[in-house]
Amino acid sequence: MMPTLGLIEAFDRHGALLARAPITRWPVTVGRGLDCDLVLDDPHVAPTHLRIDRAVDAPMGVQVQVLHTRNGARLGRKRHGEGDRFDWPEGTQIDLGRTHVALRLADTPIAPEQALPTFPWRTAGTTAALVTLMVATAAGNSWLEARDTLQYLKALPSVLLMMLLVLGAWSGMWAAVNKVFAGQLQFWRHVRIACAAALAVDAVHVVAHLTAFAFSLEVFSQFANVLAMVVLAGALYAHLATVLPRRRVGLALMVVAAVVVGVPSWLGAQWLNNMRLSSALYMSSLFPPSLRVAPAVPVDQFLQETESLRGKLDRRLRDDGQGNDDE
Repeated sequence: MMPTLGLIEAFDRHGALLARAPITRWPVTVGRGLDCDLVLDDPHVAPTHLRIDRAVDAPMGVQVQVLHTRNGARLGRKRHGEGDRFDWPEGTQIDLGRTHVALRLADTPIAPEQALPTFPWRTAGTTAALVTLMVATAAGNSWLEARDTLQYLKALPSVLLMMLLVLGAWSGMWAAVNKVFAGQLQFWRHVRIACAAALAVDAVHVVAHLTAFAFSLEVFSQFANVLAMVVLAGALYAHLATVLPRRRVGLALMVVAAVVVGVPSWLGAQWLNNMRLSSALYMSSLFPPSLRVAPAVPVDQFLQETESLRGKLDRRLRDDGQGNDDE
């Protein structure tokens, strides 16, 4: 009986085993042909796609030759075309079409036995903490918007129910996509991403408006939505990277491109509609006076700035009136 020199395996994109063949001699071939040592059922793989060899004088190295194929082979981020030869590092996978091929050599040390997974208390605690913060934030925002206690108590259940429904629907949608592309739901991970994004957006708005109030820097309150867009873009990347962890770099570039194109487009639309880059006319959030850092504006300066503002409003009204007359 020939000794087993290794094991060559093929997996789908979800990590499920598709084929396995013991190696009793070198070289071995991989492809769709029945004469190959490892036969793959992948239409994007050639009949004889790879030839894998291990030289006697170099027992620690495995060399791969790409044979007659139009799609080639990919090792990491590098693609190898027909006729190429390259070394196959231990512990890596080669991508052929939509199949991942792995190699286990007989003289490779076997990893120690892993303990069975236990209940993820830390992850569950993080999820519970984020959801609790979401509930507290929603309850606080509802209290700030309510005119009296009775109205607040009546509106609170529906606000919390709607928040939980939206959170569950959003996370469930991403979990379904995750199941299709990665083979795992990862529902609670998407819940954590959504909660962290929502809390970060609220924090960005609070910090931006507080900065504008404390230092008289209205630009922070006017463009707080732009900062929130950046946070949401980061959350989108986190969702996508969970679904496609092997495409993190490409996903990051795609999200950055969307921000670079989307933010100027949104600002341009604001300018065309309102003749200004922001829809906020003034600081709408007031904080305790003790948080004010900028010096108070003298009355004379305030009246002068008010007069200049009045002139701008008068010109705007005249322009709007001429536009209505033309129509």
